Amino acid sequence: MNAPRFTSPYADEAIVAWLDGEMRAEDAQAFETELKRSETLSARTAELMKSNQPFADAFAPMLDEAPLERMESRLAYLLDNTPSAPKKETVQVSRRALIAASVSFLLVGSAVGFWARPVAKAEQDESARIRELEAQYMSLYSPETLADVDSSPQVLARSLQRTARDLDLRLTTEQLTLPEASLKSVRMLRYDDSLITQIAWNHSNYGPMALCISREDASKQSALAQEKRHGMNLVWWHRSGYQYVLIGRNPADQLKRAAQVLSVALV
Repeated sequence: MNAPRFTSPYADEAIVAWLDGEMRAEDAQAFETELKRSETLSARTAELMKSNQPFADAFAPMLDEAPLERMESRLAYLLDNTPSAPKKETVQVSRRALIAASVSFLLVGSAVGFWARPVAKAEQDESARIRELEAQYMSLYSPETLADVDSSPQVLARSLQRTARDLDLRLTTEQLTLPEASLKSVRMLRYDDSLITQIAWNHSNYGPMALCISREDASKQSALAQEKRHGMNLVWWHRSGYQYVLIGRNPADQLKRAAQVLSVALV
């Protein structure tokens, strides 16, 4: 049987096929090109391959044993009872499509649970909320995430110019030099109304690490503090109207030494 064709925009079924190595070569090449430039597709793919587990092996039993008739019946029921659903047509649904759809619903449910959970008192602080989001985002990174990023001096210089414009923060690549780590990217992220500069390195021993900088109340001044979120170590401090958060899988002591280097360099 011929492999199905996949084109952008990619559904989760396409991501699963790519992860399983079951995508046609030309489709896989197009998918990988978009993966490198699309933050949304990268995040969805990273979520589906969470913890770098063998995706194909993990889902093989489900694909073989999935109760296809019951799942098709449930899907038909959902389509019939969704107000915005188009007129029902007879469609052949593959096991892979149903599994991918199931994974999507699980991910949506997890996200709703995360945002709907009671917020602890400590998490009500805006700077703590930003650190939580930054750590969650960085937990999806692997060395491969930054492998093909254009880290040429020209690209880094343009990105630092944007940081100067958007955050009124002027930095140089010399200030961002860290031992045993190569500077890979400088990019702007947005969470709600918060602009964040994410400066990313690949550490030779511990993989991706990032310094996230966001605006903060100018009255807040704090020394280096440490915490752990989403399996990542964090070192953070407040200075002159900004919050600095260094995040990585490095051992806590080693990460703190890197933060001390940056703290002195960024004065």
